[in-house]
Amino acid sequence: MVCPVCGEALDLEGMEPGGILDCEACGAVLKLLSDGTLEVVEPPAEGEVLFGLEAFGEGEEAVLRFSDGTLEEEVRLLKAELLEALARLEEGVGEEPPKEAEDEPNLEPDYLTVHLESQEGPLALRRIFFPGAEDLLEFSLPSGSLYQLPFHKALRYLKSLLS
Repeated sequence: MVCPVCGEALDLEGMEPGGILDCEACGAVLKLLSDGTLEVVEPPAEGEVLFGLEAFGEGEEAVLRFSDGTLEEEVRLLKAELLEALARLEEGVGEEPPKEAEDEPNLEPDYLTVHLESQEGPLALRRIFFPGAEDLLEFSLPSGSLYQLPFHKALRYLKSLLS
């Protein structure tokens, strides 16, 4: 079954008719009907703000401004390179394959990494998968700072601003 709003695949295993779920990809609130279809209870919020990241384009460049509430850092890189890196992470293609923990259950997150060059130095984008939790998009900035954001929200936000 896929989300009727964004087309993202949804796991409805164990869900009963009348059950409510959130689409992690777009934020829509959905209800499973007795005929097995999904009804949109609440559409995704328009113009969603992503705390900790502000992004905008300046010509061919993307400007990413990160903030933790006290410190603000800015990184500049080519829009095309950032969009390509995000697409690779979305498709599950990174420079490092997902790391597998040897113990069961998997207590360590799996991840994919894509490295980019910004004007300020090397930048790493990492998609972090942790079973039963929302995927994260981690930015390792040239300064050494780390910022983690919900992967699907950050992806939508950046693609809408930089496409």
